[in-house]
Amino acid sequence: MKRILKLFTSRLVQTGVSLLVQIAIICIINLYVSNVFVYYYLICLALGVFFTVLVINSKTNAGYKIAWIILLLGVPIFGVSLYVTLSGRILTRLKRRKMLKITQSIKDKLSSNVEIEDASVRKQSKYITSFSYSPPVKNTSCKYFDSGQAFFESLLEDIKSAKETIYLEFFIISTGYLWDEIKKQLIFKVKQGVDVRIIYDDMGCLDKLSKKEIAGLVKEGIRIKPFNLFLPILDLAINNRDHRKICVVDSKIAYTGGINIGDEYVNKKERFGYWKDSGIALYGEGAYSFYVFFISMWEHITKERAIFEKPVYEELNSGIFQPYVDSPIDFEPVGENVYINMISNAKKSVYISTPYFVVDDEMLRAITNAAKSGVKVKIILPGIPDKKVVNQVTKSYYQRLIESGVKVYEYKKGFNHSKIVIIDEELATIGSVNFDYRSFYLSFECGVFIYKSEVIHDILLDYNTMLTESIQISTEGARTSFLTRIFRAILQAISPML
Repeated sequence: MKRILKLFTSRLVQTGVSLLVQIAIICIINLYVSNVFVYYYLICLALGVFFTVLVINSKTNAGYKIAWIILLLGVPIFGVSLYVTLSGRILTRLKRRKMLKITQSIKDKLSSNVEIEDASVRKQSKYITSFSYSPPVKNTSCKYFDSGQAFFESLLEDIKSAKETIYLEFFIISTGYLWDEIKKQLIFKVKQGVDVRIIYDDMGCLDKLSKKEIAGLVKEGIRIKPFNLFLPILDLAINNRDHRKICVVDSKIAYTGGINIGDEYVNKKERFGYWKDSGIALYGEGAYSFYVFFISMWEHITKERAIFEKPVYEELNSGIFQPYVDSPIDFEPVGENVYINMISNAKKSVYISTPYFVVDDEMLRAITNAAKSGVKVKIILPGIPDKKVVNQVTKSYYQRLIESGVKVYEYKKGFNHSKIVIIDEELATIGSVNFDYRSFYLSFECGVFIYKSEVIHDILLDYNTMLTESIQISTEGARTSFLTRIFRAILQAISPML
């Protein structure tokens, strides 16, 4: 009984009920007005046509345009109400002005004079520098982690060695064994005088990090702030989440990848078979970029001004690293374009690992064109999905990918949450960016573009190991019934809103 009472009084359930009530009210009002006012449908249809023109001429991705057009013209009575409610134009515009200061802060504090000889790599690097404001750096060593267990074992050791600062920024922080281990070390370091700060995404932690837990951290001297406080109000701005995974120690060590803080990420709790994930640690100058990323976000949330003092880093020649961030506020899909640019310039091979594959025509065309041009293209997806509806959309692409020459694999051991792209076995990127609309257009993301580094061999070795633990999907295996194809086609049409 207590468990049921706790569930119904939880913030997650209360928020969900509030949103459902608002949707129900909109539906009831529309139905009532349409019954008493015969011309209401025609008015909604006219408004639907008007808003459709606005959508067509907006900077929004084509997939979103199609989804909105279907709603506005297909069911104008509800489509117009949802568009007016969820387009979030005024609030998003106000937030955009504030959030753009994050990228400006990054631009003002990062600089580099690294020269890149290869023309295609240089173009990619210039794009990242121009739109993520983070230049390429050297003087950096790197470690690759092929699991959440290895990632957090190393992270905990580096947290123990911290002397000045520990900054954590995660989409999900979930109480449990792993968090208890991290929290214990953070509290110990605070007592030693280390500045410990945490940014968590409020939606990502809605049912995972209680107010009591947060209050306990504050009491211990840990500074913790939510990103984009999740309010139970229908507004498109609630979709702009902080999906980044960052930990910076003393501005000299930085961790990133696809791994959140939760017991399933280290396989202490089984949810979808074995949880496969990956991440990296940067030691040296590359870590400073993530330090700036974190502090710029912290400034935005708290309005505090920070003093940046870039440490002197040991000279290293272990490759070129270019950390980058992506923001949904500037209408520039950096994460997606990094992937597209890499894939389009591939000469021999493209290896992709992603938990979700819900993409627009531009990304799909880049991948299929690479395969049609003789480039060896492989994609590893989950064998056991965490989101069944999204997985149905992913499967809707199988036949087109396979017919184009792309080799599609499903990780048979469980859920593949690793986000990796390897090009020609000499370029790579790893980070928090999924192959889906949410990562490309709605969330704040981060990653690292890597060139001429031995760590790429470690990433490639892990990828090849994943292939041996995966099943290749055949042409016959991609075929399905007519009704399933219709169902998946409908899901694909509305996938930008999933």
